[in-house]
Amino acid sequence: MPSTRTLSLLVALVVLASAQTTPAAASKGNPEAGKKLYLESCKHCHGATGKAETELAGTLTTRPADLTSKKTQSKTDGQLRKAIVEGVAGTPMSHFGKEFDDSQMADLISYIRSLKP
Repeated sequence: MPSTRTLSLLVALVVLASAQTTPAAASKGNPEAGKKLYLESCKHCHGATGKAETELAGTLTTRPADLTSKKTQSKTDGQLRKAIVEGVAGTPMSHFGKEFDDSQMADLISYIRSLKP
C-alpha cells in the first residue's frame, strides 16, 4: 500500500498535469485594447480574422496558426503567452518578448480568445 505522502504527491501531479492541459478561463484583459495591438503586430501573418488567410502567410514554408481553430483556442493562456513571448521554434512565429507589458499581453490574449469561428 502506498504511503500517504506518495498518494499526496500523486494527487498533486495529476492536478498540475490537468491544469496545464485544460484551457484557462477567459483572460481578464480588454479584448478591444487587444484588438488594436493585434492589428498592429499580428494581422500581417495571422490575418485580420485570425485565420492566417493572408498573402504573406501563403509565402511561408510553415503556415501561421489559425487563431480561430480548436487547436489554438484549446491552449491555455500560459501556452499562448509563451508562444507570443518566445516565438515558436521551427516556424516563422517570431518572439515578441519585450513588445508587450503584462497588461497588454492580457489584452492581446483576451482578443485572441474572442476569435472563435
